[in-house]
Amino acid sequence: MKLFLTYDYELFFGEPTGSVEKCIIQPTNHLREIANRTGIKMVFFIDVGYLKKLEEYRETYSKVNHEFLLIKNQIHDLVREGHDCQLHIHPHWEDAKHDGKKWLMNTSRYKLDDFSNTEIERILIEYHSILERWTGKTVHSYRAGGWCLQPFDRIENGFRKIGIKIDSTVFPKGKFTAGNYYYDFTKTPNKSKWKFQNDLCKENVEGSFWEYPISNYNYSPLFFWRLFILGRLKPKYHKPMGDGYPMSSPGLRKEMLTKGKVLSASVDGYFVTKLNAVLKRNQQKKFQETVIIGHPKACTLFALKQLEKFIRKNKNKHQFLTFSDLELNK
Repeated sequence: MKLFLTYDYELFFGEPTGSVEKCIIQPTNHLREIANRTGIKMVFFIDVGYLKKLEEYRETYSKVNHEFLLIKNQIHDLVREGHDCQLHIHPHWEDAKHDGKKWLMNTSRYKLDDFSNTEIERILIEYHSILERWTGKTVHSYRAGGWCLQPFDRIENGFRKIGIKIDSTVFPKGKFTAGNYYYDFTKTPNKSKWKFQNDLCKENVEGSFWEYPISNYNYSPLFFWRLFILGRLKPKYHKPMGDGYPMSSPGLRKEMLTKGKVLSASVDGYFVTKLNAVLKRNQQKKFQETVIIGHPKACTLFALKQLEKFIRKNKNKHQFLTFSDLELNK
């Protein structure tokens, strides 16, 4: 089995967005330490809209310049250590501002589909160029912010122009269409990867792109009750390191606590406890790949400890890879 540990490298998008130190720098350093101890590499999907705004405001505000230097140095360290830095786009950064004290988020245009075709192409080309400049590496893989990459036929041309070969946005059976979100992955191939062209969720063996879907898991209401209760009873171990708040997801918490929810397989917080079950199920399905998602901002002390146990348990049985390890032309 090929295992991909992937992290969305970003701030929060609610109020407040959280500090760069606690949402990104410190938890990512914990992840780097685990990777160094275990000898594995990770994929970091870098929120490039943030990089763009850091460059835009760094000359105006010393606070932003401080963030810029921290992020620049850490991305340099990630690349130097052999981790994979790939493209992650939250296009609402186009409308974000800084007032000298904090980031002011406007998430009304949260997904690429909220922009014109010309704007979509411009954002993809510009952000791709920024990340290649920051990393000095070829950028060939993508993950959409908030899993929002539909309808893909509006984005396909931009992907082709910037040379994206792999997408890792889909998590099968996932669906959320409230608030600023829109994704519907209820109909996908029952595979651990597939080729596609103008529809993420439809296999096309002649397609230009590979979908490496994030594994899913059907979390029960009891799971979510435990998650929320542990956060209150043992905050030292179960509260996220990030000090911001997420963007509103109308009705999501109620659904999770009453019905349960199919979500992505994750190393965030208490979700880490289901990783071995996800891996076992994927082996039973004879899958060749397992992609797991995480967010530095959502790391907890509990999750970091369990993650290292998971890696040590499985690193001699399976391959921990990055997308740059793959032969992308096949």
